[in-house]
Amino acid sequence: MLEFFAAMAASIMVATTRPEVYMIEESCSYSVYDNGIYRELSQADVDIMARCVMSEAGGQTDECKEAVATTILNRWMSPRYSNSIPEIIEDAYSTADNGPVTNDCYLAVYSAIAWWGSDFAVLPRSIYYFRGGHYHEWALDYRQIDDLYFSAPTDAVFD
Repeated sequence: MLEFFAAMAASIMVATTRPEVYMIEESCSYSVYDNGIYRELSQADVDIMARCVMSEAGGQTDECKEAVATTILNRWMSPRYSNSIPEIIEDAYSTADNGPVTNDCYLAVYSAIAWWGSDFAVLPRSIYYFRGGHYHEWALDYRQIDDLYFSAPTDAVFD
């Protein structure tokens, strides 16, 4: 696992376009680091994120699925929200049933983890919200991807 991220980091340093994430082997944990904050995601966290992505964006493009996963990570890494993936999903997102989750939903989660906080991320760190059909009236509009509208808190600074 560490070899994959080391190779990915090396390719990012020289890449001018975003390299694709094709597969990440299942692991016991995945790491996210930002400005002195280091957090671990368990495989159970990845599983619940993939279920949430399936529920929220199952019929959307891969980019939209990754954006949903990114909003979950953005909340998880923010001091505004819980540092528990299950709590974040329970509080703010639809919950998926226990049916099968497609591989593209897992790939969206793995891509969001791999690119979170980098120039290759689908969304910046300040995007915490999305909804279908239109933007939230009480938030800053950011971007529409497929049928979902992504937005930020009114005090957001876009990075």
